[in-house]
Amino acid sequence: MKAARAAWLLTYLMLLAVPAQGELAVPVDKEVTLKANDLSVDVPTQSYRAQGEVRITQDGLSLLADSVVYRRLTGEAQAQGGVFMERSGDTMKGDSLSLNLLSQTGELLNGELFVKRSNFRLRAERLEKTGPDDYKMTKGTFTTCDGDKPSWRFEARQVKVTLEDFATAKDAVFYAGDVPIFYTPYLIFPANIERQSGLLLPRLGYSSKKGFYYDQPYYWAINPSQEATFTLDLESSRGVGGGLDYRYLRPHGSSGRLQTFGIYDTQKSEFRGEVDQQHLELLTPRLTLASNIHLITDRRYFLDYGEFSGEYNRQYLESTASFDQRWERSGLFGELRYTDDLETPNNDATLQRLPILGFIAAGEKVGPTFFSMDSRFTSFQREAGATGQRLQLHPRLAWYGKPAGLLDLSLYGGYQQRMYNAQGESSERGWRQLGQADAGGSLSLPLERVYDGRLRHLMIPAVEYSFVQQRRDGDLPFFDYDDRVLGQNAVRWSLSNVVTRKFAEADGIPEYRDLLYLKLSQGYWLSGQRRDLLTLVDEGHRLTDLMLEGVLTPVQRLSVAFDTRYNTSDSQFSTANVGVELKGEGRDKAKLGYRHSRGEVDYVEGGFTFPVTKDITADLLGRYSADSGELLESRYAVEYRRQCWSVVFSYSDRVGSRNVAGEQQFSVNFTLAGLGSLGPLRAF
Repeated sequence: MKAARAAWLLTYLMLLAVPAQGELAVPVDKEVTLKANDLSVDVPTQSYRAQGEVRITQDGLSLLADSVVYRRLTGEAQAQGGVFMERSGDTMKGDSLSLNLLSQTGELLNGELFVKRSNFRLRAERLEKTGPDDYKMTKGTFTTCDGDKPSWRFEARQVKVTLEDFATAKDAVFYAGDVPIFYTPYLIFPANIERQSGLLLPRLGYSSKKGFYYDQPYYWAINPSQEATFTLDLESSRGVGGGLDYRYLRPHGSSGRLQTFGIYDTQKSEFRGEVDQQHLELLTPRLTLASNIHLITDRRYFLDYGEFSGEYNRQYLESTASFDQRWERSGLFGELRYTDDLETPNNDATLQRLPILGFIAAGEKVGPTFFSMDSRFTSFQREAGATGQRLQLHPRLAWYGKPAGLLDLSLYGGYQQRMYNAQGESSERGWRQLGQADAGGSLSLPLERVYDGRLRHLMIPAVEYSFVQQRRDGDLPFFDYDDRVLGQNAVRWSLSNVVTRKFAEADGIPEYRDLLYLKLSQGYWLSGQRRDLLTLVDEGHRLTDLMLEGVLTPVQRLSVAFDTRYNTSDSQFSTANVGVELKGEGRDKAKLGYRHSRGEVDYVEGGFTFPVTKDITADLLGRYSADSGELLESRYAVEYRRQCWSVVFSYSDRVGSRNVAGEQQFSVNFTLAGLGSLGPLRAF
């Protein structure tokens, strides 16, 4: 048997020693296959010579050339003419290649490396392959643009690339077309579109508060569940600062984020900064822990460093830590809440809730009724002023029925007991308690009609009654509005409409979308007191404002929301709030909002993102106060986008007020495809 095998092998090798005519494919090794038009082998040295449309394949790697010499013992291949090597979509091409298939190392002359997933292209006279996924270039260029004349490129003395990881460059010059723009002695950037560590592109600009500024971020892909961005912030008028944005995921859906920023403010001669932390821990499917800690160094921090409306003019800053335990029909929760009132000289008199503990039960059936309980304990703390504890117990029984099989009827009755233990600077110190009964019910008649099997109209006329016992509570401590529960005896009517349309989908599964929600309602106070915290205008008439609220969605990308109150006693509008949103293709969108509260607010806000040309997109935002006749804030941005790069020019102008300093700011933000970009600093 051994002799027969040896004879067969000798005959096979003798055949290989004779040049073959026509295409021939030979398995030269367990992992290497050689294919060519003309193929010969030198038996003593086990060297293969291939000519014409040569192809070598090995474990997903393909090498094409006009001619190849392959030495089986050493794994070395010498390829000449039209060299092209491909693996998983990544390619190398050039004039000649020396490659060791065993060590995956070699050298390519007059070559180009192309990384498919990031469109990364590297060209050099001499390109070394130093490992399976590692490359080194001496005196060459790299870009993510297509074509022989890219829109931008880096020329560098040396570049090292690790696929699926990152690349580094030494003595790199950035070119826009053929114009050199800037030089950097060292550059690190991702060599793939996946999460990769490296420097991101900087943002630079000018602000009337910061002066000239330069923001340089560095992104660190720690592992698949953690990432961080470090930012160096240079401001000519404020000093040098730094930021951190750390994000992480934990098992079972838990997650968190830590954002910090700090700067030594040369104008104030002090350190200023903030810490913003969020965490959600899902210990079990029904037990969660959460925290949201937001702290700043001084009370005017947001006035100087706030970027957007709602941040630079915020009044309160809250930090919380809480837990939530849920069962089938009940739940237990607790929270520590610390509030910082930024509009007061100090925080000594600001009321803190440390802690809040509560238990809620709902849906427990007791005979023909359902029992619910809302109970909570709050401890109020502060440095100056009255402090104390409050216990609220609010049990309630409810009954649901359907008279005549058409009407929906619900009735409820309950009793709220409040108990206090007050201390400090207050005449209501010591033990206090008060109980109030409450009851009510609602009666509605759902009416439904379907048109042509596709359009459904649901109309629900309803009437509601509510009663709260009037009790004298002026001698109770006053911590918040829960301590002054107003007695009432009121009735309210409403008419709700919902129009839903059925749309046929290509896969046969229908889609249902509400085209219109519209509710008209009004109330009448038979007796008791009024306090409406949902509106800035309330004249206190027994007949309340006629309220119209709704959402109109005539087409999928367009929605109109409105909330209007009309005072029928005085024949004038109390409030009018309207919001319109239109979403286009991609980032195109338009939003317009109007808020009016008689004698209080008259305010318009709009934002638009739309294409000007194929390559240019405009982004506009404005906030206008009609009652003061001032444009409160305006932002203008223009983005010019090409195949492999884009640049955004933006300008913003914010009008100052008594508590908020105005600011004008201009910035430039570059994006190079595959190398990333930087948005607003700290991503807060």
